[in-house]
Amino acid sequence: MDNLQARGGIISIFISIVLMIYMIRLFTIQVFNAEYEGKANQNVIKTKIITPPRGALYDRDTTLYVTNDALFDLTVTPGELNIPDTNVLLKGLDMTKEDLIKALKNAKRYSDVRESSIARNISPSASITMREQMWDFGGFDFYRYNTRKYIYPVGANFLGYISEVDSNQMKAKPENMYILGDLVGKAGIEKSYETEMLGKKGKHVILKDVHGREVGSYKDGIQDVQEVPGNDLLMSIDLDLQRLGEEMMQNKRGSVVAIEPSTGEVLAFISSPTYDPNMLTGSELKKNWGVLQQDPNKPLFNRPIMATYPPGSIFKLAMALAALNDGVIQAGTHYGCGGGFRRNRGKPRCHGHPGFSGLNGAIQYSCNSYFAAVYYDYLMNHPKYDNIYDAYHSWYNYMVKLGIGQKLKIDLPFERSGQIPSAEMYDNEKRWYGHNRWVANTIISNAIGQGEVLMTPMQMANLVAIIANKGYYIQPHLVKAMRKREANNKWNAINFPRVESGIAKQHYDVVIAAMEDVVRSGTARRATLKDIIICGKTGTVQNPHGGDHAVFIAFAPRENPKIAIATIIENAGASGGSWAAPLVGAMIEKYLTDTIIEKKVEFQRVKSANFMK
Repeated sequence: MDNLQARGGIISIFISIVLMIYMIRLFTIQVFNAEYEGKANQNVIKTKIITPPRGALYDRDTTLYVTNDALFDLTVTPGELNIPDTNVLLKGLDMTKEDLIKALKNAKRYSDVRESSIARNISPSASITMREQMWDFGGFDFYRYNTRKYIYPVGANFLGYISEVDSNQMKAKPENMYILGDLVGKAGIEKSYETEMLGKKGKHVILKDVHGREVGSYKDGIQDVQEVPGNDLLMSIDLDLQRLGEEMMQNKRGSVVAIEPSTGEVLAFISSPTYDPNMLTGSELKKNWGVLQQDPNKPLFNRPIMATYPPGSIFKLAMALAALNDGVIQAGTHYGCGGGFRRNRGKPRCHGHPGFSGLNGAIQYSCNSYFAAVYYDYLMNHPKYDNIYDAYHSWYNYMVKLGIGQKLKIDLPFERSGQIPSAEMYDNEKRWYGHNRWVANTIISNAIGQGEVLMTPMQMANLVAIIANKGYYIQPHLVKAMRKREANNKWNAINFPRVESGIAKQHYDVVIAAMEDVVRSGTARRATLKDIIICGKTGTVQNPHGGDHAVFIAFAPRENPKIAIATIIENAGASGGSWAAPLVGAMIEKYLTDTIIEKKVEFQRVKSANFMK
């Protein structure tokens, strides 16, 4: 009996020890083990990332131009997945079963414990209906984000668009700046000012019950982080001028760029053909992108900063300024024409024009022979230089300072530089000339803006802005100020650098006087306005693939210029005076007077022309 009692006591002690061990272990797991605590919390706590509103865009008169529309993603956390009824998802998302399975597999491959998007562009009303039907689903959530709403369907090529972030963009940015499915700027202002307009994400930590349903904020929101809206941008674009230019450029390929000379602010930025920017928003983005990308007229191609052309006769203004400043010619220097440049067997040829004397007449009537002679004497007969290389380097440097063949660093992506050929380029490309040495006559076409010189329409507009300013330009830009939403609506101006041309002011006076005569009684009479002095220069760009291109650059008024503008209309098949000049005249009248009265007939004529047949 005593042995039994002893054994019972031992067993009781053993059972007590085992129970004690289990209790200690349970206490340790619940209180001290962070790993188990984290896993437990994961089942009841959910962190929702809150995407802030993207910054809005305004035109120069603070008219709201681009804003946001709310849409939803359906997201999934694969480790919490529970789907009682697949048909609810298929019906609500308009997906096939195969597409749903593929989306869920991709989400699991991305992460088992992090959420990712499996369906996009769900409207607010559709999201409410689905939430009601998915009350007992596990692992799903609706993630609100903002897509763009373009209030005015113009300016697509400078506005750009937003689309889903790719892996390269996610890797290039700080951790957690983007998550899978975020929308980011892919082109235009949307891309250039992505960081400023993006804002900062917030988070909302919520408590869920065992069924995955939200029951409230975790710890009264102590861990929540408020999102910060993106900065608004004030653009330099004049909305009315932009709409007018796009209207006249319909059924045409080409560009119009207008700049306020004193500030470098871009007033109009027209790439034609263009498209409605709302095509690249919401659920139709991918479909419409494919349509636009396959369009043979290339509406996605940003012509003002990506298309490069020989500038034609407008380049003679740059030639004149460089030659005047370097002492090659004076205002009264005379060269005979004779229908072509005689020192190169009549090439380049010249069109018929009235007789003239001096540089003014050469610009007014756009004499090819005159500028070929200027270029020849610059390179071959200038007493300042011992050889053609020294002379060419001098000429080349003037062109660079005038912004030709250089990226102007406009606040848009994908800008191209154009081309001013260097001496080294000619040395390395002997195949162009068939011998081992290039001389003035082998590159004489540069003198009249043909040859190997290439400019973007933006550079053309910037060149005439330099002339309007008599020697400098402000870096061209489309955004002039920025503001934070919480900063009492105060716009903070953005400063852009001033660039000097290195050419004396008095030489611009000579060229400007000639440009006035071009419009008043020369090749650009269709641009004239009765009470506004316009100074300009026409050009015709030879095109081996069809009709020649029409070019015109101008600024107005002559004193205290308010607008500098360049246009190129592809395949217009006539000089810049026939089509480009009246278009510019109408835009200048609209900008300076806010009406179109004098140029009403020309406006209709240009608008109705079709060079895309």
